[in-house]
Amino acid sequence: MIERVGVLGVGHLAGYLVEGMARARPELEVVLSPRNVERAAQIAAQYGASVAADNQAVCKAADIVLVTTRPGDVAGACRALTFRASQTVISTAAGVPLSAVASVVAPATAVRAMPLTCSAIGRSPTLLLPDDPAARELFELLGTVLPVDDEAQFTPASAIGAYYGWIYALMDEAVAWCASAGVPASTARELVLETTRGAAEMGLHHPDRDLSDLLDSLATPGGITRQGLETLERRGSLDAWIEALEDVLQRLHSEAQEKG
Repeated sequence: MIERVGVLGVGHLAGYLVEGMARARPELEVVLSPRNVERAAQIAAQYGASVAADNQAVCKAADIVLVTTRPGDVAGACRALTFRASQTVISTAAGVPLSAVASVVAPATAVRAMPLTCSAIGRSPTLLLPDDPAARELFELLGTVLPVDDEAQFTPASAIGAYYGWIYALMDEAVAWCASAGVPASTARELVLETTRGAAEMGLHHPDRDLSDLLDSLATPGGITRQGLETLERRGSLDAWIEALEDVLQRLHSEAQEKG
């Protein structure tokens, strides 16, 4: 069982990961990098973590080391450190190939992961490459673990991390429209959020049914769902989502080539 987790890089994502770990296993020891002193102190105070004297002290203390720095900082942050063969080092950086991580954390086991901010509430679907037992144990505290076989699968799958953010934009537009039409703002917000969750839960509840089949059961001829869907299709709105995913994937491939 994992006893101590070290975190190198205490930015945006790190706070959500530490919050999720604290919720799931309050007794788990989490040791933070001191590079951003104020941010590290804030996270430590909120979630019962500790702040190390330096990054090497983080590595020395931890069974698993989470590297949550910006993609361009992964190599620099790890190259100067000494890791143990018994450790697992997990990079959450988009666009940084597994081979590039492995080269700077040897002899430790290198892993790539793509957790989301909903790790904080134990609901993150986390991509994992490879399916390392220690990494799986950690991310199962934070939601569902989805291992993939290689970079060819991991890279396009990681683009869905951007899709996760776009959902907020879509929901925000729906809430604003609903409120502008006269619905109380709090009701509009809860209605849109619960409707979105309900659609996702229905898909998960019926793993044997295509999502298009669930849509067809709703978008009956002459109904309001079909009418709105035809408007979206006529305006190319659904095609725009695919274009956005393709743009993200192209960027991820380019970054991987640069850092490989």
